[in-house]
Amino acid sequence: MIGNDGKPVSKADLRAHIANYNTQSRGSKEFAAIPRALVTILDGLKLGKTGYVKCLDGQVQLSRRKDNTVSAGA
Repeated sequence: MIGNDGKPVSKADLRAHIANYNTQSRGSKEFAAIPRALVTILDGLKLGKTGYVKCLDGQVQLSRRKDNTVSAGA
């Protein structure tokens, strides 16, 4: 995953972006800091499905929960 600054994103940064995705409104400043590619991936996740995102220090498993939030696994 490449961040808005053109550099690879670490797992910790990716988890912070996912937390903002789950809690912030789409018009907020925090939501605007999330990389557009990540928003597209997270919007495309269907309930109960799993996706993987490659980061600077490995990959992170993403899944959509029943309450429509996204969780970041190992």
